[in-house]
Amino acid sequence: MLTPDKNRLLTDAMPGSPAGRVFRSYWLPIAMPEQLARRNPMPVQVLGERLALFRDRSGQLGLVDDRCAHRGTSLSAGDEHLKTSGRVDDDGVRCPYHGWLYDRTGQCRQQPGEAPGRDFSQRIRIKAYPVMERHGFVWAYMGPGDAPELPDWDVLARQDGLRINALGTWPCNYFQVLENMVDPVHVSVLHLETDFDQDRFRAMPTLRVETTRWGLKTVAGRPGYEREVEFLMPGGVRLGVPMKRPLALAFWVVPVSDTLTASFHTYFMPLPEDIDDAERARCREQLEAFVYELDQRDPLTAATKVNAQDKFACYSQGEVADRSLENLGGTDAGVALLRRTFFTAIDDVQSGRDPRGVVREPGLGMVRFENVF
Repeated sequence: MLTPDKNRLLTDAMPGSPAGRVFRSYWLPIAMPEQLARRNPMPVQVLGERLALFRDRSGQLGLVDDRCAHRGTSLSAGDEHLKTSGRVDDDGVRCPYHGWLYDRTGQCRQQPGEAPGRDFSQRIRIKAYPVMERHGFVWAYMGPGDAPELPDWDVLARQDGLRINALGTWPCNYFQVLENMVDPVHVSVLHLETDFDQDRFRAMPTLRVETTRWGLKTVAGRPGYEREVEFLMPGGVRLGVPMKRPLALAFWVVPVSDTLTASFHTYFMPLPEDIDDAERARCREQLEAFVYELDQRDPLTAATKVNAQDKFACYSQGEVADRSLENLGGTDAGVALLRRTFFTAIDDVQSGRDPRGVVREPGLGMVRFENVF
């Protein structure tokens, strides 16, 4: 059980909040490259901020405040049919109202309506964040100071198999989603009649949890089988999925607002080096059937039945769960450790220290976990 004040400390990740400052200590996924249009910036909302994501004509990514400094018009929202959206230019994004141009640093470069000699663009700069494309996602660093390193998690970086990246949204607070990620006991109940519905998963597990360099780990032991789930601060999870040909899954949770959460999924199926083309094609079909199980129409959106069941369990708690009404037991050891880990991270950031899992040293290489099939 948490008091309302403690609960708010965990669930409020908006600008200036303690939990929001924790998230801003890390690189966060914010989009997939396939979502970026050639001519128009993309509206993105992350941690309560409205931003405009774009790729300029030189191929460079930019992420800037969505509000033009001139009169406040959106740089990304609009109607493409009516030609009212912002426009991507050679070296930035141009406001659709009066044509002010901003580069990737947020610096205003042009004010087309100003008379010669009256241009004051050098004095105008809007907020901008570092952004990069890696492993099939667009990542942003929204914190102060120098950006840390972005680790090459094995499920993202391995090249010896098949991979599908996808997106998701959850109509509830982000911390409910995180708590589901560190609760392996629910698998034996919630995920019946799915790929997890196997004899070895029907038994209630023994559970142990431990702190790791990256966050924490839960280990669920069932007869003849032990399953590890790695939680990666501030909102990642790395686990194995027991299918006919097992795969590894990682996904990241990013707060959009206090009541809406985005998720970014990677599904990776390792394959033997000598696999033939026919078997590779069958494996691809198996992977796609899992990722798009409930909806085959949108190749960017994860639609697994397991994921849909998890969403129900999370949003049915309410948009922001009232943790003063809960009654935790021994099966909630991962939830309890997650909360302690976040409270510690909040204290670290407020004291000027990097929270757990922030990497400063370059050249770390691929980060591998034991639960790799």
